[in-house]
Amino acid sequence: MTQTTQRWAPRGDHRLLFVSDPSSIAVNLLPDPTGPEDLRRWVDMVADGGADTLVQEVYNQGYSVYWQSEQLQYDQRPQHRRFLPMLEAGDQPLSVLIDQSHRRGLRCLAGFRINDDHNFPAYAEFYEAHPEFALVLPEGEYYRYGKPLDFTFDAVREYLYAPMQEVASRFEVDGLELCFRDHGYFPRESGRERAHLMTDLLRRVRVMLDEEGRKKGRRMILGARVFSTLEECAELGLDVESWIGAGLLDYLSPGDVMFTDFSLPLDEFAALTRPSTCMLYPGMYPWTSSRARSRLDQLPLSPATCRAFAQTVYGSGGDGLSVYNHFCTIWHAPFYPQSLGTLRQLRDPSRVLAAERHYLFDPTWAGQTGFGGEGRGPTGAVRANQLVLSREVQGAAGEYRFPLFEEMAELAGGTLLFRGFGLTEDDELEVRLNGQVIADGLIGRTRAADAPVDWGHVRQVGERRLKCIPEQGRIDFRAQKEPAFSTRWFALKDCLVAWGWNRLEIHLARSDPQASGLVVIDEVEVFVAPQ
Repeated sequence: MTQTTQRWAPRGDHRLLFVSDPSSIAVNLLPDPTGPEDLRRWVDMVADGGADTLVQEVYNQGYSVYWQSEQLQYDQRPQHRRFLPMLEAGDQPLSVLIDQSHRRGLRCLAGFRINDDHNFPAYAEFYEAHPEFALVLPEGEYYRYGKPLDFTFDAVREYLYAPMQEVASRFEVDGLELCFRDHGYFPRESGRERAHLMTDLLRRVRVMLDEEGRKKGRRMILGARVFSTLEECAELGLDVESWIGAGLLDYLSPGDVMFTDFSLPLDEFAALTRPSTCMLYPGMYPWTSSRARSRLDQLPLSPATCRAFAQTVYGSGGDGLSVYNHFCTIWHAPFYPQSLGTLRQLRDPSRVLAAERHYLFDPTWAGQTGFGGEGRGPTGAVRANQLVLSREVQGAAGEYRFPLFEEMAELAGGTLLFRGFGLTEDDELEVRLNGQVIADGLIGRTRAADAPVDWGHVRQVGERRLKCIPEQGRIDFRAQKEPAFSTRWFALKDCLVAWGWNRLEIHLARSDPQASGLVVIDEVEVFVAPQ
């Protein structure tokens, strides 16, 4: 997280990838049975929403979805049976998606989940027949979901490569996306030493796509979704630096597996992609944290927050956005297709800058213990940024770092707020931003209070009851009680804000004598308004 003053302009002509997972659109949008015209209407929604690339994931835990193959079993889950009449009539859903994407000027890629962390009612025969290929994972409740494979074995890598080759040669796809968003690919502590095996697989896929591209007279794209930091990728055996250095990838999409993380160290990825031809499309998800997802009944990011994340991406050196899990909040107004329209403005950096932006810096996995420790995500890394002040420590102080790519002199105004759990209105704080003291008289404060929250989790949709499940990162707060909190805020001036990483320093100058325990500051927000 190095400080930079570099101003970037996005490269290339593509700004917005829309990733459709194996089942969500089938479950929530497409009718049963689904016909070709239903799929064409779906592509039209994506195109009208502003995307220029549709990524349809077509492989998941040994099953094919949206197409049938003699090499693989077709997905047995109920949501994929709605495509059987089409398939029996000789129409491959994937072919329809590709054709309509090309009619609308979109690229269409086929996505492959390298492993997956969802439980299936029944697993593919390959998984059941080869227990020796099962990946051994660390202790933790959420690590028990799914049946990930160990890519140490040649047979496992070959098993995944074969359908990639079939899709690339059989369909008019524009390329493939490899989705690395899972618990692991090699036994823990062995990822770095076995990373060359995954690199060899990517190199083999790159060579195959180049061969197929020569036959079709065009370059075929290879993209990869990876974890939030280069360190996490390396620990799990994903040598992203080598992939980019060897020219294997056309684009890279780093991000958390479930949440839009405004504190991603995107600059470290940009340092690799900017000198190369590999584009950088960080992942944008519907929520900023497990806490926010639960607290707000899964209400998705507002347009102002989407614009703020887009500005963070462009400011960090990104070339566009990869939108993932957007459909998870499909039941929220204004509903599809209109809710897709928010994405269109994110394509254009000038449109992003022309409207209000709301930055949310949340403790991404705070409250989660399913991955072996408080605040840990699937990689094992702690993803719960916080500043903790102990009332028992004289002169307690801490620092909270966050990226902000804003020119305050060009704005009508801006405000920074931070929320302290366990903080009261009678606590006296000394606040600095990038080393500059904020006068106490310029800081607003609220009284400490418990916010009323509706923790209702179940929603009725027709005859279906939708309930978020633990492996998707949901905290059940019904059994918990959040401490009271107080919010402090102050206006942002040009002289206070740095372009890039900023430091919010807080010193507990005088503790409320009626209060006890810790003060935890882990929610920071920034609002900016254009001229």
